[in-house]
Amino acid sequence: MMRIALIPLDDRPVCRSLPGLVAAVAGAQVQTPPADLLPAQRRPGDPDGLARWLAGSRADAAVVALETLGLGGLIASRLRDDPVTAVLDRWSALATGPAPVYAATVVQRTPDADDAGEEPDYWARYGRALHAYSAALHRALGGTQRPGTDVPAEIRRDFLRRRQRNHVLNQVALGLAADGVLDTLVVGADDTALAAVGTAEWQWLRDWTSWLELTDRVLAHPGADEIGAVLVARALTVAAGHAPRVAVACAEPDGLDRVARYEPVPVGVGIASQAAAAGATLTDLADADAVLVVHPPQPGAHDWATAPPADTAPAPAARTAALVRRLLADGRPVALADCALGNGADPRLVADLAADGSYARLAGFAGWNTAGNTVGSALATLVAYQVGRVAGTLDERAARRLLAHRLVDDHVWMSSARPRLRRELGTDPTRHDHIADADAPAVTARIGELLAARWRELGAVPGLAVAPGSVTLPWRRTYEIDFTLEETGDQR
Repeated sequence: MMRIALIPLDDRPVCRSLPGLVAAVAGAQVQTPPADLLPAQRRPGDPDGLARWLAGSRADAAVVALETLGLGGLIASRLRDDPVTAVLDRWSALATGPAPVYAATVVQRTPDADDAGEEPDYWARYGRALHAYSAALHRALGGTQRPGTDVPAEIRRDFLRRRQRNHVLNQVALGLAADGVLDTLVVGADDTALAAVGTAEWQWLRDWTSWLELTDRVLAHPGADEIGAVLVARALTVAAGHAPRVAVACAEPDGLDRVARYEPVPVGVGIASQAAAAGATLTDLADADAVLVVHPPQPGAHDWATAPPADTAPAPAARTAALVRRLLADGRPVALADCALGNGADPRLVADLAADGSYARLAGFAGWNTAGNTVGSALATLVAYQVGRVAGTLDERAARRLLAHRLVDDHVWMSSARPRLRRELGTDPTRHDHIADADAPAVTARIGELLAARWRELGAVPGLAVAPGSVTLPWRRTYEIDFTLEETGDQR
């Protein structure tokens, strides 16, 4: 059994657990550091302890979030003041631990919200203004006039100083790839936009990647939280000596040319880079081993976390479902990336596929957070599935469990139960909430009820269900949950 050492972005399930669920599909195992070394929301991890853990690992490969190894986590990279030299000392473990090393770094985001839950404290007052200032700076590149803003000078300087430090570290990461310390580097763009300082930084890194002739080992695309799973898939392909040939199919003629919310490039551009990062080769349908079906971004400002719609458009969902069924009827392994709306899956599409058992026949599914998160995790699952088939290590039970897990998380929770719970709690969906310790048992019990009811309605993956009492709130907020699946014995 292949063993992969993972240093995740943080302790959220999509960062800590999803890579292991993907690896299990191909019969591999992911090893993570002890929990006390990992970050937990605003509490940073122990980067020095993580460096020692990685250097002492005897795994067959390593997948490393550079922000966690260097600064203690994704949020810590926005908050801590560690100098570049301290980060580089910790990164020296990359040369002494397991090899090959598949690493990821993230271009820092500039969220459009007055919310300091994951940002410096001044974001609570100046978040939206800083987002607008960031966009104005990008648009003014090459000009002589600095954009005007009401953000105080000391806050502007701190905002840009932190970004400059992290940009220097991202440049160093490119150097580690050039020197061969990193087998692969993925540069993610975290919750960005067409105009933003982060989009400019991301483009500069892409330019340097081209100038250094590193495009074979450095990939840049929208996304962050899914990169651990994507790089686990790449590690599997390298170990197996097999790069799955994947075709991309979309029921909408212009679907892959659409730009999803929170991203700076068309979804098709992101797919090409995500596929390369996951170790897959894109090809046409005639030569493909498997197919990624994309339910493309839909117009409008709706979002399952911040602005849940009353309903979704029936025609696009029906067309995507029909495409999935045609491919399944041809005997194709199919993974579905539901990018229709941000932060959750399309209920109409899910219900359509569940109704005739098509959902349970998928090789993979994702429909969470950004299009990059969705596409990356769906591709990672499909790649692991194909590697397992070729290598003879495919674990059908693990594949079925991951299929059920993503449906619970991406639809049953995100686009069904979560909007309803937030209405019941009376919380503002545009800001992260906080559930007090005393209230957590009642909130998680209610979540369990909502999940169970919707899961029974769907009947999409017989034999599995959320274990009663297993729901938790990892960051004491309702944005994400964790849960355990159990076997029910029901195979209808």
